[in-house]
Amino acid sequence: MQQPFTCANARYRTDTGTGHPHGAGQARGSVLPAPLVTRADTGDTLWLEYVAGPEGRVFWLMWYDASGQPRLTHSAVMDRANMQVMLHRLGHGGHGPARPAMAAVSG
Repeated sequence: MQQPFTCANARYRTDTGTGHPHGAGQARGSVLPAPLVTRADTGDTLWLEYVAGPEGRVFWLMWYDASGQPRLTHSAVMDRANMQVMLHRLGHGGHGPARPAMAAVSG
């Protein structure tokens, strides 16, 4: 049985030995100390997580329901360069806000 706030597929899994816990007493793996988004209507949360996989340090965005069970059946894994592209396309590129955000991710 999988513990709450972890996800795995045939190739990757949440790296529960790294990062912040997903709340009191929960598995580690979160890059940030809080979810990126919490849906008021369902309690679902979106987390940026460290991923253990064959490529080294990679990340994924994972939705969980209010009890900590994954909401997704598919995943998208990204490395630091992919994350930089995503931040740039969200308007945080160049030498501005992206640098502190990436520093938080590298921890």
